[in-house]
Amino acid sequence: MSSYWRKLLYAFGMFGVTLSYQAFTGWIQFYYLDILRLAPAAMSVAWAIFTIWNMFNDPIAGQLSDNTRTRWGRRIPWIAALSIPLGVSFYLLWAAPSGLVGESAALFSGLWWYFLGVLLLFDTLWSAVVLNYVALFPEMYPRQSDRASVSAWRQVFTIIALILAVTFTKDIAENIGWGKMGMLFGGIAALAFLISLLGSKERPENHSEEPETPFRQALRYTFSNRSFLWFVFMNLMVEFTLLVLPAVVPLYAKYVLGVTEGLQQGLLSGAAFITAIPAFVLWAWAAKRWDTRRTVIASMIAFGLLLLPLLFVQTYTQAIITTATLGVGLAGLLMLRDIMLADVIDEDSLTAGVRREGMYFGMNGFIIRLAFAFQGAMLGGMLALTGYNPALESQPHNVALGLRFLITLVPMAAILIGVFAAWKYPLHGQRLHAVKARLGSLE
Repeated sequence: MSSYWRKLLYAFGMFGVTLSYQAFTGWIQFYYLDILRLAPAAMSVAWAIFTIWNMFNDPIAGQLSDNTRTRWGRRIPWIAALSIPLGVSFYLLWAAPSGLVGESAALFSGLWWYFLGVLLLFDTLWSAVVLNYVALFPEMYPRQSDRASVSAWRQVFTIIALILAVTFTKDIAENIGWGKMGMLFGGIAALAFLISLLGSKERPENHSEEPETPFRQALRYTFSNRSFLWFVFMNLMVEFTLLVLPAVVPLYAKYVLGVTEGLQQGLLSGAAFITAIPAFVLWAWAAKRWDTRRTVIASMIAFGLLLLPLLFVQTYTQAIITTATLGVGLAGLLMLRDIMLADVIDEDSLTAGVRREGMYFGMNGFIIRLAFAFQGAMLGGMLALTGYNPALESQPHNVALGLRFLITLVPMAAILIGVFAAWKYPLHGQRLHAVKARLGSLE
């Protein structure tokens, strides 16, 4: 099989990553709050427990992956074994037993326990599969040119899956049922991960003699790496922003713009992903002339400024034009973050003497998944504070004001903090060149 096809098949795994995660983050709160009538305060408690679970889930998955030794490699066996169970767990998220559904189900109700259980199951399996999938990237492609080309293909599949997940999830669910939508998307995601294995390759002999790194030592190496700390701080702010928007958009469309039709609500988010496709060319051009850090800063500033009109728009047409322009900044945010983290892992391998992609992606996953808990708690808290009642078709005026605040000023503040973190990120210029030279991965 040619190198081109291997890259394409490996990159296709991002379709499974994005479809499962974006359908989950974009619609799970709407489904449990507005369809199943779970009380907002009860959902906030579930997110808090989810956060604690992530304190152990991602780092342990990374440590297990780094220290796995098999004839097939460290990462591939995990993906092969857990892809189908992951698809099943995604289905269970959307298949709550009808007997558990009631008016404004409160904390510790049957619906709440079911939601918490399937949330933790899905999160555990998703972390294990996705962490091992992305951990293959830096080692399979050490040269910057290969990383750039593979990253570009990954983002193409990301955008396609984003459009499907954000734009059509609700429309599909309303036509065939939420449970069948979960079965369809879960099956597609599992298949995408299995197809990615056709383009994946490990070299077990490179790691068979490497000593295992104890968990505490692995944590110490990771959290003493200043490049990683500034990167992950930036990434947390970006991830928070990218999670807030799809979570708020369905409610913003319904209660601010008066749009209730599923496809129209989906298009409000999907427009940004459509315009992101041609914008990849812009950011690729910029990255060749600037370093990665400066390009990321420029994309964050563009994205933050383009959010502002959503604070004032009054019509659906105005809103969709505004969200379409967001794709310009979104493309840069999607393209460049994994390349930055791969550079951080390269630098660490010179210090630690071993490659520890699993721990770095695990800690990155843990920290940026805090963003999901933050946005979930903030959304639930804001709705409760403004008087949102899922049993009412017409909400109090303060609900619309709160949603406008959540979709603009909150992510803009996060972007501003992210720009500061990116500015402090030290792995650029001569320092990055020296790392590449020592690893023999210069172009």
